[in-house]
Amino acid sequence: MQKYSFLPFAARVLKVVGWIVLVVGVIASIVVGIQIGGTENGVISGMAGTVMGILVAIGGIIVSFLAWVFLLATSELFYLFMDVEENTRNTAERIIKESD
Repeated sequence: MQKYSFLPFAARVLKVVGWIVLVVGVIASIVVGIQIGGTENGVISGMAGTVMGILVAIGGIIVSFLAWVFLLATSELFYLFMDVEENTRNTAERIIKESD
């Protein structure tokens, strides 16, 4: 009997969302970095624009990676909580049987 029916679903959704965040975040970071690095708008141009584009791309990739780690860790925490509840329930049932 599964006591918490929504938690496994939520854990799976968090894993999927985590992977989507990682893939979309890395691609978007690279695209935005290229766009910033290639702008010729006078404010950021030449070598400064290239450096800024690289920094934005690297920063976006790092943030995407950290968000991915957080989402996957949260998903695993859901599984951990469900396992702890099941083990606690089994232990309580064994204690009750042994005391009878």
